[in-house]
Amino acid sequence: MSSKPNIERKIGILDWGIIFAVLVLFTSIFVPAIIWKEEDVFRSDSRFRMHVIADAEKFYYELLDEYTADGAELFRVIEAAADSLIADSLFTDDQIIKLGEKMYHVNMNRGFDLRVDTTFTHSQKLQRTYEDTMYLISKSDPDPEASTAIQKWVNIDDIDTFKSDTLFLSIDSMKVESRIEKYTDYMRKRFHLTTDLLNCPLTGNPYILEIDKSDSSYHRFIVKSPVPEDYSEPRFGIFKFKSGNHGFINDGVVSWAERD
Repeated sequence: MSSKPNIERKIGILDWGIIFAVLVLFTSIFVPAIIWKEEDVFRSDSRFRMHVIADAEKFYYELLDEYTADGAELFRVIEAAADSLIADSLFTDDQIIKLGEKMYHVNMNRGFDLRVDTTFTHSQKLQRTYEDTMYLISKSDPDPEASTAIQKWVNIDDIDTFKSDTLFLSIDSMKVESRIEKYTDYMRKRFHLTTDLLNCPLTGNPYILEIDKSDSSYHRFIVKSPVPEDYSEPRFGIFKFKSGNHGFINDGVVSWAERD
């Protein structure tokens, strides 16, 4: 009679053993995948920030014909230059930007603000509805042998041009039509160069900004990740998060394959 409880106890232990084995299998399969995804997210974000810094340096060089290793100054100057041109479309050629006690003598090219926005900001495809006024006009046929006038619909923006034409005869009709216009907006959710982009999202340490002056006739700007290749952190007790190589950008050339 005592053998039955023993069998039941052994079956219970076996059941728990199976459950434990399943949990171990589940953990060994899915937890690493979660960690790998986390590694990819940090690596992608870090490389994106380095791209932002490198692109900002190109604009800084365009303005001042030199690079800067001061990230905060870099972002302040680019933001101020773009904002100045947005506020005043005539803010071009040789200009002065004053930030605090420091003045920057810059060379502003027309369209600088648009190029900054199209580089950093993700555009939004929008549409708007507007009323378009059209006029049906009559004008003489330039052929002297023609006996009938020519009629055509013209937009309100062009009506004065047609009325000044020596062949113009009359406005015969008018209509208002609703039209839908699709356009691209860069200002709705404009991207700003905030100082948090100067720091690595993984460690919080600032990116390493260097100016290579080994060639006196051609300087190179380099931005490097502060994360060492062997960087790791424990995850879930028995697993490790490994950063891998976040890389660097040297004179606009990345150290990693873009598809990584």
